Amino acid sequence: MFTQAGVTGSDDWWILRLATKLGRGFPRLRLLQSYRDNTCMIPAAASVATSIAFQTFIRQSRLNMAELISSARTNRMKPLAFKTAAPGDDNGDALAMTTWKRSSMKVGIRDVFSDMVDFGEAFTTTTGPQSPSSDAQPTILPSNGWTTAASPLAAQPWLSEAAITVGYDPINRADLMTLFRPGYMRQAFRAAAVSSIPSDGTTWTPGDGWTWVSDPIPLGYTQDVPVVSYRTRNGVGVYENHLDSLDRVNHTILQRSEIIAMQAFRQLAIQGDLPERYPAGHPRAGELINYDEVYKAGPGALWMLPTEAKIWESAVTDITPISGALKDDVKNLAAVTSTPIYILSPDAANGSAEGASLARESLIFAVEDLVDRADAGLAQAHSLAFQALGDAQRAQVGDISTMWAPIDRSSITERAAASAQAKTGGLSQKMIDEKIFQLTPDEMAQEEQNLQDQAFLSPAPAA
Repeated sequence: MFTQAGVTGSDDWWILRLATKLGRGFPRLRLLQSYRDNTCMIPAAASVATSIAFQTFIRQSRLNMAELISSARTNRMKPLAFKTAAPGDDNGDALAMTTWKRSSMKVGIRDVFSDMVDFGEAFTTTTGPQSPSSDAQPTILPSNGWTTAASPLAAQPWLSEAAITVGYDPINRADLMTLFRPGYMRQAFRAAAVSSIPSDGTTWTPGDGWTWVSDPIPLGYTQDVPVVSYRTRNGVGVYENHLDSLDRVNHTILQRSEIIAMQAFRQLAIQGDLPERYPAGHPRAGELINYDEVYKAGPGALWMLPTEAKIWESAVTDITPISGALKDDVKNLAAVTSTPIYILSPDAANGSAEGASLARESLIFAVEDLVDRADAGLAQAHSLAFQALGDAQRAQVGDISTMWAPIDRSSITERAAASAQAKTGGLSQKMIDEKIFQLTPDEMAQEEQNLQDQAFLSPAPAA
């Protein structure tokens, strides 16, 4: 039991506080995830009798623009290498890349950036040996708000005053909560046949029945909290403030689809003096005539009409204004989310080159902001890894920087032309390889070796 829950700053107080914060965020995460996964429902009303068919129709009318807005940013966020205070790391520190590759962060960092952009916050936890004699190697583990919550420091929001991770142990059949405080960790469990931590967006509270597994366990490799946060400017997703615009786009598509579908069921009418009852001599003389039976619709149906009767059919509805309104909504959505319109609407890619360049500017500025904010978190994650390795020189977080791939990508033709101009202007080949040809540190090192091999194998000039 958490007997010290009422003592501010105690482990009991922190774990319950952070667990409650985590559980309260589940509905928001589920809402944002539904837009990312395109499982969000379009606001629309339907009777019980038509709900199943209509819900299917609604699902067919969804357009996943949230994913486009998100991927337009994350696809341009690519760490290439990391520099430290170690000598001779002009092309990146090889030891830093060893930890990076061991943690499979080439893929994992994409999940971190995706969660950062979609949810407004993501996390990494750097693990390490519990004692100097341990052979465990540091590992960087990505996570998000479904399993991790942290209390950020006001001056350094990428650092945590305290943090928790939650999960379920299927072998021991217990819910687990792990608390991280500066320099130590502590784990609590509660027996459960199945996990009580929801994944469907239901609000969750930790409740009672928790027991500490043990006293605080020193981390052994750091006096910091090993959970690092990656946050957007306001801690909100890039499209979170524009969900109404996304709903409007989807709802307009739904209305257009409804109108098109209803064109196959246009109203028909017969204009003329038609009797209400069967005439004398008819087997059903005197009965009311059911014209729905008489004039059944069908490809092979034959209708007998009175001489003066005329057929009337309702006009086709023009959906051009709806399509035009939809394009305007997409343009507005692109503007407010700093996303080039050609990404959300492919037919807009035929504009001028100058127009496309101006459209990319706002996106580049938005990605630069995300890169700058993620840079501090990546430096801290590597600092923790170097602390675990006992390398105090490389662990200096102020000396760790990330080498990023260029945000504005260019074609090989553009790079070749720029390279020739840069060479004429006196730029070194190494700078050209890095800035213009956008080679990775490994590729630059390989190119240097290739040039040395080429020089060695080339025949000496004749005397």
